[in-house]
Amino acid sequence: METIPRVQHDTDLLRTITKPIDDIDKLIRCLAPKCNQMLMDGRRNIGIVKENQHQCLVLFRGTMSLYRNNDGLIINSETSPFIFGMNSQLRYSRHIYLRTQETSSIGLISINEAHKIIAEQQLWENVSRLLEYSSAKVYAHCFKVSKLSCYEIIVHQLIELNNEPEAIKNKITAANYILSRTFLSRSGVMRTLAKLKQLGAIQLHRGVLVTMNQLPPSLKLSE
Repeated sequence: METIPRVQHDTDLLRTITKPIDDIDKLIRCLAPKCNQMLMDGRRNIGIVKENQHQCLVLFRGTMSLYRNNDGLIINSETSPFIFGMNSQLRYSRHIYLRTQETSSIGLISINEAHKIIAEQQLWENVSRLLEYSSAKVYAHCFKVSKLSCYEIIVHQLIELNNEPEAIKNKITAANYILSRTFLSRSGVMRTLAKLKQLGAIQLHRGVLVTMNQLPPSLKLSE
């Protein structure tokens, strides 16, 4: 029998991260008039370089994820409102890319134009809170996929999936959601989900998470 250690809830960094909604809304209100706004279908890649100039992406409505090019791993996902590209992360466009997870309303504005508006309207304090949040989200994700046990990682991903908007939650299987965000093996994820379903901790319909009950602090899997 394989025993997976008890979940360490105190290591869940996401519980201490608060999205600065008021700061993001204020930034979006100021940037929106200069944005090139468009409606994008789900599962569409978005270019963030236009005429050789780095762009900021304003997410007015919808959900987007940040992917790594080399392995397709999701680094971060955000639901509106949000602004991607205020830091240097998206400037390395050869290594990462953005993709809509559902039909989304977005706007593009050059980083130079965005910085000009921010300086004129003295919005750097709002920007600093946005950057602090973005850095914390990426750090928390890296921590969760590298420092925890397989079962702990799966539990955290199930919690995140359960908190996703219905448009996302109902269109992806629990296994694919977890695999797209971690380095876990498909067989290990499937065995764990099957065991949790057997115990009544989760309910799946064709692989899609329907309900999540109390997850056990530890889990034993048959060899």
